[in-house]
Amino acid sequence: MKNMGDGRRVARVEKEIQATIAQFLIRGFKTPLPGLVTVASVRMPADLRAAKVYISVLGSDEQKEEAIELLQDRAFEIQNYIGKELKMRYCPKLTFFADHATDQVLKVERILHELAEERKASGTSEDEDTDGDADSDEN
Repeated sequence: MKNMGDGRRVARVEKEIQATIAQFLIRGFKTPLPGLVTVASVRMPADLRAAKVYISVLGSDEQKEEAIELLQDRAFEIQNYIGKELKMRYCPKLTFFADHATDQVLKVERILHELAEERKASGTSEDEDTDGDADSDEN
């Protein structure tokens, strides 16, 4: 069985592909993308022939879908740019996906902030209750 590669090499190539795509979006992408688009991550198998590109879009759901569609339609141009910038035996075939991890992180942070606000609002009454309970237990 053939050794399919080193995990460190795959991680390094993923990082380079991510940076190159981001560079293309800044410099070479002619069509303006809706919302604020970020290349969140890139995942590749050990053979480095395909790449799942996860895109984070700050904006509405419609803007997210539109940005993903635009990028997928222009994937060939991005692949050509990667082929010119990076010296690789094979240029990976790109597939774009929405990054939901960022949305989940923001949702968790919002929930934690709401809980902190609730604790702060009810914190003064709880402190008084615990002090009162402690005094009554001692008597």
